[in-house]
Amino acid sequence: MKIADHQVLWRELTEGTAAKGLTANDQFAAPENAQAPSTGFEGTLNLEGTQMGMNPKPDTTSVHGKDITFFPDVALEFFTVDDKYLVPATQEVIPNGTLKDTRSYWDIIVQPGRVWRNADQDNGWNRASFPFSLVNRLEGETHIGIAMFLYQEDRVSHVRFQIVAQTGPFDVSGYFNAWGVTKASYTPGGIEDVENHKNVYRRHLDNRFPTAPLNDLKQKVGAHHLAAFNGAADITEEKNVLQTGLLYEGVLYRSPCHFAGGPFPYSDNIRYGVWSVTKTAMMNAAMLRLAQKYGRGLLDEKIAGYIQLPGSHSEWNDVTYLDMANMASGRGATVEDPTCYLCDYQRWYLARSKNEKVEQSLDYPRVWTPGTKYNYRDQDAFLLGVALEAYLQRKEGENATLGEMLKHEVYEPIGIYYAPVNHTVETDGSSGHPRMDFGYHATLDDLAKLALLYESGGNWNGSQILHRGLVESILPKQDPPARALSKEVTNAYGSKYYAMNWHIEAYRLRDGSKRYLPNMRGYGGNLVTLMPGHMVGLRISNALITSDTSEFDSTVPQAKVWEQIR
Repeated sequence: MKIADHQVLWRELTEGTAAKGLTANDQFAAPENAQAPSTGFEGTLNLEGTQMGMNPKPDTTSVHGKDITFFPDVALEFFTVDDKYLVPATQEVIPNGTLKDTRSYWDIIVQPGRVWRNADQDNGWNRASFPFSLVNRLEGETHIGIAMFLYQEDRVSHVRFQIVAQTGPFDVSGYFNAWGVTKASYTPGGIEDVENHKNVYRRHLDNRFPTAPLNDLKQKVGAHHLAAFNGAADITEEKNVLQTGLLYEGVLYRSPCHFAGGPFPYSDNIRYGVWSVTKTAMMNAAMLRLAQKYGRGLLDEKIAGYIQLPGSHSEWNDVTYLDMANMASGRGATVEDPTCYLCDYQRWYLARSKNEKVEQSLDYPRVWTPGTKYNYRDQDAFLLGVALEAYLQRKEGENATLGEMLKHEVYEPIGIYYAPVNHTVETDGSSGHPRMDFGYHATLDDLAKLALLYESGGNWNGSQILHRGLVESILPKQDPPARALSKEVTNAYGSKYYAMNWHIEAYRLRDGSKRYLPNMRGYGGNLVTLMPGHMVGLRISNALITSDTSEFDSTVPQAKVWEQIR
């Protein structure tokens, strides 16, 4: 597909000239000689929604009765910081497609961008651009895009946008790029507590890791090792890798983003839908925070003591929190094929509300004794999240939520000030329980911070945030964690295990010793690997087929770079 590389002119934006395809991403960015805007932006950008051009054209435009080719009509609140940054008032998921009586399939997440002025080019207008992601609260991927518009004190131009990358798709099958122009209007002012929002964003900037190109490590690890760091064995797998990163000596080294339209100007602001990485980055973090506050005895508690179970589900009575965290509830997909991941899956997946999902999660056959057999199931992870929140509410009152606990007691203390996650969709369209089975939308910086929190024994700046003993039980060592369950698959160096929502993989060093490396893993080939020496390997990918036996999902390529550095 041909990519236009000419500047989008002010007249095109004010008149709403139709986009004919993708434009080079750098045309949406502030140039090096950009000047400060003549005025700030503070208010609501109202988008009318529009039909998108798409390549390739989808086989069907309707998914769950909604149009996947229609850009959502949404209201986005922005303010400017330091005459430079265009910052959204929220980076949470903004519902649209999962509401009733809307046309589009898509909800949206908006990230910070830029404002600037091109002197003598834009006829007195200022420019603004921002990255965003189209998402859906039922799913776990992001469709990553960028948008641009012009503004003056009391009005805006049309908004031009394009979709140039995505993490692993599910309901909307296949990959696509999209583009379009939508009408917009501006409502100045009205942002509640805007000064506090600005201060939070400045803290966010101050707490990000310094960054550098991944290629800067070539001399330390050798070009051969670095080239293999992304784990791709061929050109096809190479195309699936969106971005890789390595946290080393406090610097986040990362690759360019491999997106349609060329280099992406907001690569450090992208929120990737990381699917089941959520189970570790959110679920395990919440569980170990609760264990720090109330004791590790939580793991041995029965979930039946915290979730109301119908009499027909008495077989759940002996299942513990640890069983659930180890994917060992004893449940199978079907009696005939219990380890089939997607068998009889849709009735749970498409259940929208918290109570509907709980009901479906419970209603699968018991095949094994709980705690004895690893069997990966999103249904069990969702149920564990509900049980953890019930445990929290038993301790702190019915208004306590896992989301608020994570935000204030785990994420903000380590410098993560925004943590958008999908929620259940309640009958009135509101967001309900946070989806800790999958649904977290994270930046590379966020994932690196969370991994470093674990590598530091759950301690951050002298404050013990997570239960040290439980954290240390999964950290890299010569033996697998004591309570881990075998996945009954191997790599070239030994068995793979699962422990408390962590994947554990063997690696043998050149001196013959072995290390079992814990990693977060999500559908599509998303990986976050903890390695000794406070190093973290990161990879974001959109492969459609991954499994425990896939070499593409192995941590070994990242481990080889770690060994070379150490």
